[in-house]
Parts: sequence; C-alpha cells; structure tokens
Amino acid sequence: MVNVLSVSGLKVTCADDRTLLNHIALDVTKGERIGLVGTSGSGKSLTAAALCGLLRPPLAACVDHLDLDGSEMRRASSRDWRRLRGKKIFQIFQSPASALTPGRRIGPQLKECCKQVGAPIETANLALERVKLSHDVMGQFPYQLSGGMKQRVLIAMALILRPTILIADEPTTGLDILTEADILAALSEMLDETGSALIFISHDLRAVSQVANRVLVMEAGTIVEDCPVAELNQSAAPAARQLAEAAKALEATC
Repeated sequence: MVNVLSVSGLKVTCADDRTLLNHIALDVTKGERIGLVGTSGSGKSLTAAALCGLLRPPLAACVDHLDLDGSEMRRASSRDWRRLRGKKIFQIFQSPASALTPGRRIGPQLKECCKQVGAPIETANLALERVKLSHDVMGQFPYQLSGGMKQRVLIAMALILRPTILIADEPTTGLDILTEADILAALSEMLDETGSALIFISHDLRAVSQVANRVLVMEAGTIVEDCPVAELNQSAAPAARQLAEAAKALEATC
C-alpha cells in the first residue's frame, strides 16, 4: 500500500526548551482509518497541529522526515502549508467554531471551499444535503448553529475539498449520544465517498472503534503502541492496557 503520510523523528519543543513531543513516527496508507488515543495532555492535539503545519511560537517543531502525499514538508514554509491545507490535509477541530469565520455566513464559507478546488458552487448545497443539514444553514452565521451542526458543516467542507487525509480531533466531544452517532455516521459516509484517509483523535475508545481498526496510543508526548483496536488489552504498554480496561469498565456500567 502507498503511504499518503509518512513521518519520522517529529519533535516539538516550547520556549523553555521543554520537549512536548518526542520521536513521533507514523505512516498512513491511502484510505486508511486510524485512531489516535491517549489521556488528556498526552500530545494528541499537538501532534495534529504539527502534522498540519499549524504550530506557532513559542512552539517549534523539527522533523527528520515528513512526506505528505508526495510533498516533502520537512523544511516547508507557511506558504507551502497554506497551499496544501484543505486539498491534501484538512482538520476538523474539537471546537468547530474555531475553524469557521464568525462574521461570515456559512454559505460563503462553503462556496470558498468550492472555489479552492474548482468545484461548481452548487456542490455546497449538495454537501449540506449529504450531512443532513437544511439549505437554510447557508444563510446562517456560525453562532446560530449548535455544536453538532457546526461539526456537520466541517464534514460538508471535507466533502467539497476531498482531502487526501482528514484529521478529526475529538469531533464528538460535548455532544449528546444521538448527535454523536449522527456525526460518526456522516464522517464514515464522507470517507466512503472521498476515499480520504482518517486520523481520528479521541480519548473515547468506543467512538474510535466505530470508525477505525488500527489505533496509536500516546503517553507523555510519544507513541507507545500501534495495534488493532481489539488487541489493546493485550498490549505490552501499560497506558494502552489502562485505556482498554477503562473502556471495558464503562461499557459494563452502561
């Protein structure tokens, strides 16, 4: 299988030279769906930001190798990253409002995505239909939408952009269980249609198991396990086993 993302030796430090991420290495093949899990503060979102070229001072990243669908990004400039974000890699954030321009209606923001990839403007309406949102959303501002609706707008953007890799960072956090199920279903349908690879970041193994087969476990800024979800409870890494045991305990109480 061809890798659409290949990373080795990724390190992130802050102003006082503390190491926040260390020796991160991972490969993602075309269309693969991977979970990235770990406790709060383990480095999941920081890894996503580094992979999208979104780190800003006082954070600094260095990497031995970062190939994004055939583009070597080890010494990429901000302009290089802007050129590839959206088309080759796109991120759905834990707080969807942070990814939407608050002073612009949803319609112009979706149509901007259409222009970015040369798609007909009508594609915006079709994308909304696919994520089960009314066309009325086009005329609304982000603050007028619920959290679940904003997440669906971002998935609609991904449908338009059809990125090689989609990073979904805690996309169901804070949502009720029915809305969570809708978001995960819309996400899976988007991946089926576009063929995008997925890195699904979460602390919820139940959600991860619905969209991914392979899982990476992070602890203290490094990846300590890479295995099928079903094999986490057999891992040699204590952090991986603890996550599996906690997930099993939660299921038993539901």
